[in-house]
Amino acid sequence: MYAKWGAGRWGIVMTGNVQVDKQHLSLGRDMVIPEEITPDTLAPWRRLASAIHTGSINPPSATSPPPKFAEALGRPLALIQLSHAGRQSFNVYGGRAPFAPPLAPSAVRLGEVSAAAEGWLSQAVHRLMIQTPREMTLDDIRTVVAEFVRGAQVAAQSGFDGVQVHAAHGYLISQFISPKSPQSNRRTDEYSADTDPLHLLRDVVQAIRAPGVVPDDFVVGVKLNSADYARDNASLLENRALDHVREIGAWGLVDFIEVSGGDYEDPQFADSTDKPKSSRQVIFESFAERSMEILAASPPSPTARPPPLVCLTGGLTTLPKMASVLAHEHADLLGIGRLAVTRPLLPAELHAALAKLAPDAVEALLIEPPRLDARGVGSRPRSYASWRGLEHALCWVLALVWRFVPARIPRLVGASGSVAWYNIMMRRIAAGQDVDYTIGTIGAVLRFYLAPYPPSDPDAAHGVGRWTVAALLGVVIGIGLGQVL
Repeated sequence: MYAKWGAGRWGIVMTGNVQVDKQHLSLGRDMVIPEEITPDTLAPWRRLASAIHTGSINPPSATSPPPKFAEALGRPLALIQLSHAGRQSFNVYGGRAPFAPPLAPSAVRLGEVSAAAEGWLSQAVHRLMIQTPREMTLDDIRTVVAEFVRGAQVAAQSGFDGVQVHAAHGYLISQFISPKSPQSNRRTDEYSADTDPLHLLRDVVQAIRAPGVVPDDFVVGVKLNSADYARDNASLLENRALDHVREIGAWGLVDFIEVSGGDYEDPQFADSTDKPKSSRQVIFESFAERSMEILAASPPSPTARPPPLVCLTGGLTTLPKMASVLAHEHADLLGIGRLAVTRPLLPAELHAALAKLAPDAVEALLIEPPRLDARGVGSRPRSYASWRGLEHALCWVLALVWRFVPARIPRLVGASGSVAWYNIMMRRIAAGQDVDYTIGTIGAVLRFYLAPYPPSDPDAAHGVGRWTVAALLGVVIGIGLGQVL
């Protein structure tokens, strides 16, 4: 998949969140920074960086030169997104022993407020999957900083061009920063959310930029969570957010700031049911625009590094939206997520369209892409006389039966369906298959958790389909019997 994006000649190709601690995963299949840096542990990262840079899983050769447009578009920058899940690391899937607590700024369980509001099912899921964390000691914090540094060293030594420090979506650094942090950060020491909310992020960035850790031209970006600053007292919180942007710019250590939003309690970043341009997206855009103004007006930093660029992510699904953000100078960079999955060769397609080689590429981007079926069943298959047809019918029955169940699906679970769907589509594209909208979010979740990946058996796809159908059938029967009995 990364080779596909490299072949598309995106300006930057960034990995999904790579965890710096193997005991704090967000999901059991996260990529993890190795505990030791050796030629063997660097080898897979070098292959990944090469795939992004060359657009191929094979080393480049004179017999297979890059396409003509590659020189015009240039080589993508390859970045690793470094993350630590903190209290958002699930039970078992998080890489720890069952019911072992994760680390967090304070011993406050994730979802204590939101789960109660969603009902008994949400409370049960949160109790089973999320443990009350253990408050971090100063030694724990120093260990985390060292883990981020090791992640940056792995990136630099394996040929990546930089890293992004993930300080959004409710992960560990965000738990220290966010205005929501009185719910997660009740510390009274130097890492207090009241007195120095950026302390941990500053420690991490300064440690990565310390002499001899990474090359001088190594890119360091930060992902911030604008959604947290759009709650309740909007004026006060936005000013706090912009103060954070101003402070990060003053460090003279960061090359770009990505504006995103949401966390596991309120997962806007994973929710695909919003309108094409929601009020939340308008807030992101406004925040990014004001951030650019503040950074442009900032005095020179002590390092003489130029002000960070601003990257806006979320809702950029059509060419007019992308062009509007750039034309109005609301951001320097555009972060494309879901559209990059369904259109992995997008930059190359646009280049061909501008060269009048493929005008249809632009026409397709003038309208919104297909949206996922809100019921989770997927689009109608060509034929019901197939495993996919039976799966579709069972998903439809399950969605119908669930309407009569006296419980709400936790929003966290609902949002994860969208994430699972795009994950499955990436697997399909990596295997040379097309995006398939007949797979709904229900089927995608089952595939995500039941299917081995990468498949060890060429016929694994058929087996996965049968397991999916069998699992769906069991769920439908169980819920149906539960309503009768």
